[in-house]
This record gives sequence, C-alpha cells and structure tokens, in this order.
Amino acid sequence: MKGINGHRKKILEEAYISGLESKNGLLCERMNLKKNTVSYALEKLRKDGYFSKTKYDLNLDALKIGKFAWVFLSINWEGFEYEKFVKKLLDLTQVVSVADVTGKNDIAVKVFGPSINNISAFGLMMEKIFQGAITETVVFFANTEYKRHYLPIKKKPPYKLNKTDCAILYEKTTNPCISLSEIAEKYKFHRNTVSNRWNKLWKEGVIVKEIPDMTQKGYDEIKMGLKAFILIKPVPGKEEKIIKSLMKNKEIQDIFTTLSNEIIIILRTENSQTLANAHKMLAKEDGLIKKTNTSIFLTKRNKNSLSMGEIKGLIGKIPGL
Repeated sequence: MKGINGHRKKILEEAYISGLESKNGLLCERMNLKKNTVSYALEKLRKDGYFSKTKYDLNLDALKIGKFAWVFLSINWEGFEYEKFVKKLLDLTQVVSVADVTGKNDIAVKVFGPSINNISAFGLMMEKIFQGAITETVVFFANTEYKRHYLPIKKKPPYKLNKTDCAILYEKTTNPCISLSEIAEKYKFHRNTVSNRWNKLWKEGVIVKEIPDMTQKGYDEIKMGLKAFILIKPVPGKEEKIIKSLMKNKEIQDIFTTLSNEIIIILRTENSQTLANAHKMLAKEDGLIKKTNTSIFLTKRNKNSLSMGEIKGLIGKIPGL
C-alpha cells in the first residue's frame, strides 16, 4: 500500500503527538511552515482516511473530575450482542473509551469521575446494568499521573466553569470546526465574551491540545499501529527511579501509578517486534522491576463528547445553568 510523502507524515505525527494547537502554539509555527501549507496537508490527509476529524484533549483534572480507572471486564456474550453492548457502555456518562484487549479479559473500559469512591460506586452500578454479562472485573485506579498523551503532567488549580464555558466546550467537542462567532450567535452571547472565555480555557489548562482523531491507517502510517497497556510491578521503593527512566521514552503515551503502587504505561509502537523491544528496555531496569504484564488493545472506541447536562451533572452547580 502506497504511503504518504515524508512531509505530510511529519505533519500527521506532529499533529497527533503535540497537537494542531497547544500551549506551545500552532503546529505551523512549531514546524516553521505556512498556515495554508499545513491546512492543505491536513485536509488531504483527512480526505485520504488517515484521520476522521479533529478533537480537543481536555484536562478533566482541572475541572475536578480528573480521577480515573481502567476497568478490565470478562464478558459472557451469551444473550448479548457485541455492538449494542459497547454502545450502551459508551452511552454511560462516566465512560471515556472502550477497547477490545488480549489476555484473560475481553474489554477494557476507561472510567472517570470526581473521586475514587465515585468511580467505585459507578463500577458497581455498571455491573448491575449488565447483570449476567460481566463475569469478572479487574480495576486499576489511577493514583498519580506523570504523563498524559505524551505530555508531562503539571498540576493546576481547579477551574470553575460558567454557562459560557459549558456552551463552548459542548459545541467545540461536538463539532471542532464550529467558529466562536457561530457559538456566540447560537447562544446569544457577545462575541468578545466567547473569545475571552475560549482563551481562558486554554490559558488555565482546561483545553490541552487539538489533535486528529486517527484511523488505524493513520496510526500505521506514523508507525504507531499497536497500542499496549503494560502493568509494571516495581521492587518496593524503586517506583520513582523507574518512572524517571520511563519519562524519557517517546513511545510511551501515558504513565501513572495505581493505588497498589503499580506503574501503568500505555504506549503506541509499530508492531509486535517493536513491542518486544520495549519489553527488553524494561528488562534493562535490573533490580527495579519484579514483573510485567501486557495487554494489547485490538480496537478502541472513544466517546465523542459530553452533553451540557452531563457536564453540569458531573461538575455540580454552574452559574447561569
């Protein structure tokens, strides 16, 4: 299969890892290219099926709903249709994504909420909703995040949303192409008010970056076609030393510790051979790691957006709503 030229490949990779827009500026500025050149290349990449649309990466921690867990489920499929099962999962407010995985479990679900207790209660509710289908549940509660979507985590004070913020976030996560003027007109806001709140959402770290929503074709093109979830059991007291070493690895997308002091890394790599190389890298941490366990994400579906009602319900009382 014919791939794209090196120029467009670099644009696609930079857009996915660092964003079309981020706190470090626009992609065209970072790559020292004309804005029209980048826009044309991205539109061609989209039309050719390397990504479907763009989306905004939000820092839910800044909204006080940044606690999360990966829940691995074993499913009894008798009496349950796969597509309807996954859709019902994604329809649940606190579910971010659903993935088919290798190993003893069938599905991995990323769940978020304002607290560990809230997520625990949600997990119990999920088991009741799918009573008879879920035969085993393994939960990895995130304790401390170190890296999220290739960026080191920097804690910021919680941000209080108002009515305008909610409208902007809803519209922009639903349709990233919508203009601020269109949002202002739709909700009868002043254009300057919408612009000021939009800039503040970036400044306060609520919006982290805008990235392409990649297809498998796109991931394969930039040699990130295989996604793996690796659980690391460290030698007690060696967690920080391991994490310091892992932070240097550019293939690693996310790093966090669990409540049991395990280290979870999620990485994107080219294929099974490069994944094996990643395991060899971990093996070099001699005397620091007791053992590892790996699950490969076979497919993954993300929630497209949160409704304003869902945002209001998760965050609490919002002025004007």
